Amino acid sequence: MEKIYIFSVIALICVGAAGIVATEDPIDISDEVQSAIDRLDNSNPYGIKSAMKLLEVTKESPGLCVLTDAGYVKVNGFTTESCIEALRKETGCSVGNGNLLLIHRAIDKPLWFAIFKNDTKDCVYTVYNNGEFEQVMVNIDGENNTISENWNASKEALGSNAFSIVTIANAWGYNAPYDYLKCMEFHNHLCPGLTSGYQLANYLVENYPLDEDEKYVVISCPVWCKDDALQIILDTTAGKRGMFVKNIQPYIDVENSAGIYIIWNSTNNNGTGYVLTYDSDKAKNISGITPDDWKKYPMESRIKMDWELMPYLNQPEEFITTKYTFEVTSDLLTQMEIAGVDPYLKIGFLVLQENIDQLATG
Repeated sequence: MEKIYIFSVIALICVGAAGIVATEDPIDISDEVQSAIDRLDNSNPYGIKSAMKLLEVTKESPGLCVLTDAGYVKVNGFTTESCIEALRKETGCSVGNGNLLLIHRAIDKPLWFAIFKNDTKDCVYTVYNNGEFEQVMVNIDGENNTISENWNASKEALGSNAFSIVTIANAWGYNAPYDYLKCMEFHNHLCPGLTSGYQLANYLVENYPLDEDEKYVVISCPVWCKDDALQIILDTTAGKRGMFVKNIQPYIDVENSAGIYIIWNSTNNNGTGYVLTYDSDKAKNISGITPDDWKKYPMESRIKMDWELMPYLNQPEEFITTKYTFEVTSDLLTQMEIAGVDPYLKIGFLVLQENIDQLATG
């Protein structure tokens, strides 16, 4: 992969954006930045314009999507939101059109963007890391990446961002719903676990909609990727006490358990709880994934499941069942939230399951 040292992060990525100067009295250097872009971009293989040239597209071309972690990461201590506007201007993609996707990353991760052309499945990926820009063009066809040879090629070209870019770009290309894409942005990739969370959220909204003064509270146990989708769709964030995460030891009695979901009425100070299950084995069977596939080809299997489960996004009842319903008092809710307390034991669900088993064998 070719490399080039940058003159300025803003100069090479943020086309036309105002530069950031670490002085007490910032000055506008947008003219100097634009001048540098004008001088460099024709010969520089690392700008936004040159990425578009590699793809043989213009901002008027249909079927383009941009992925970037700009706005989340920092470069030399500075935030990178101006790069988002630069990408919008040069590619024609925008948040409002649903084809400029902002991928959640920690602030200390490298700055990158990827431009994806849906009809050919070609992608130009540009990353800034340790003072250098690197750029590569690779085909990331979603179906092809279910095959090890092709997935390994994508991984070699895109590095640690391969799974994010392959799964999210292709999901967009397959016309994934926008709220589903928002879950992917937050989770920073698409996987079957995230899909299960999207389905769980839809199941709750369809079967247990909220009335006035009500909210969802999730007791997440066991923990998996579903929880990020639940936070996006239902606004059940931990900081607002909408989710309590407990990585408890799984029980045979709560096989396929997907957590405890409570509709809480803040006015009446009570609610109703539901134990939901998710049949992940059925999801694998529908996708044609065997236990051996899952072990030998973990990433390829997840990618295949991503595409096979998309037709079931609005059919959550295919995988989800309400196993138990119970009334929730303020005291019971507090006890379920406490660290170290097994909420399934606290609500009597395990006892109920044991009684059912005894009746069935008795």
